[in-house]
Amino acid sequence: MNRIVEASATLPADRFAARVEAHALIEQVQISPCPEVVDRFADQAVAAGWSEVEVLLRHAQVLHSSLQGHPADEVRANCDAMRRAAEEFGDEILIALALASRALFLDDGGGATGEDLGGGLARAVAILEQIADSEPDELGLRALELPNAFVECGNVYHQYGLWELEDEMYQRACDALTRPLPASARHVGDHSRRVLVVNRLEGVTALVSALIEVGRRERARAVARDATRPSPAERAELPPAWAIEVRALEYFLDAVVDSTSGADEGTELWDALAESTWHGYRACVLLADALRAADAGEAIRSGELATRAADLLDEHRSPITTLAWYLAARTASDDGAAAGYARRLASLRWQDRLGRLGAARARLMAERVLRESEQLSRQALADGLTGLANRHAETRFVARLRGRGGQNRLAVVLVDVDHFKAVNDTFGHAVGDKVLQVIGTVLQAAVRTSSDLAVRRGGDEFMLLVDLSGRPEFSFRVDDIVRAVADHEWDAVAPGLRVSVSAGHASGAANRVDELTETADEQLYRAKAAGRGRALG
Repeated sequence: MNRIVEASATLPADRFAARVEAHALIEQVQISPCPEVVDRFADQAVAAGWSEVEVLLRHAQVLHSSLQGHPADEVRANCDAMRRAAEEFGDEILIALALASRALFLDDGGGATGEDLGGGLARAVAILEQIADSEPDELGLRALELPNAFVECGNVYHQYGLWELEDEMYQRACDALTRPLPASARHVGDHSRRVLVVNRLEGVTALVSALIEVGRRERARAVARDATRPSPAERAELPPAWAIEVRALEYFLDAVVDSTSGADEGTELWDALAESTWHGYRACVLLADALRAADAGEAIRSGELATRAADLLDEHRSPITTLAWYLAARTASDDGAAAGYARRLASLRWQDRLGRLGAARARLMAERVLRESEQLSRQALADGLTGLANRHAETRFVARLRGRGGQNRLAVVLVDVDHFKAVNDTFGHAVGDKVLQVIGTVLQAAVRTSSDLAVRRGGDEFMLLVDLSGRPEFSFRVDDIVRAVADHEWDAVAPGLRVSVSAGHASGAANRVDELTETADEQLYRAKAAGRGRALG
């Protein structure tokens, strides 16, 4: 587990470290609430102009307010703030995360808000899928936020009872977690992997429970048999309490696959789950034994075990709850009327679920088609290797800048890879392409809002156009870009590889963008003449 953030702590002064800390707080609020720290950090992120850090801290606020049962208006206000920060920053992964969070935490079950949360969810999935399928492996910290956004989408589908789509999202998250992560963020990625182990088993347990309830036992057996189980390495990484809860879920699935074996473990699991925060895990143990008893012809004992499970779950609405009610009802009356009624209700719920599943898939398909159409338009303005804007996009962007008033201020940064020809000659063009992708990721991370633009001008030449509204500290950020490139783990790209960049920058009225570009170019030349690996302006 990550370290606990002290209440007296302040947001790290380094932007990258602050982003990693925000991820740690998202984990912490679900274990040990620290709302005062989250609120203070969020205010500091706003003051620093770090919109991407603010998005994550707003997410932590959403989680806390929802988990603690705070008023719906407070949850909505936090969701609204999260979406505003994501849209201001302009990163599509964070926008998708905000859309998925709205669907997860604002769904009232009846559409009373008038907001199309399901449409927002489909949009989020289409965005994430397109990024996962087309963007370079090197995403920096976005490689952490991509799987987490997929997990959030999976959580929504679980809440909707669309467990097939839930597992598709979790598989996407697992695939995304294979992308390289910065060393300082790998512990957060490890936590995401642990969460996925539990979430996937909970999702398949829900689906299997629903299948049994509607009488599709063979299908339930096949799903349980094919469920993704944790590897020995993944199991070893689980916190002890999580490992017991995972085993309880597996105990239930094992009973579905083969009800004649494994019963000896039940008592031990029951005792080990005494401190679990959710009684549902103990209910899974009881339901596993209830299924074993039913298959052995012990109907009365099966009903008693199922009734105990239902009492544990109380009014918690989930498939294992309704399965417990169904198994208990099968022995509640001699004429089978209760069981017949329960089966009929289960069938109606199942048919409704299938209709909603079909509608959700149709919405996803429509959003994917729309996304592909939008992508074709964007591709004409994007560099195929790095995903940054290309010269055509730069030309259009600069044309708009020329028409702005003199009160709008702009910074122009030109970046050039030092000795890039030597990189290609020594390590090959494939490594050279990797270098350009990494630098593209660094520059994209420096983009704060949709009014900024990162450009690959061609070859190893890059440009950053930054709206300076409210950003007097910008000159320090150029040094950060140079430092981020120098500090990258280049040995992971190719043993012995070292890369640096030189940068020149200038700032002034936005409508003087052409003059600023010339000045930045002169400063870049000076930086190279002074020994490279530095920024001047």
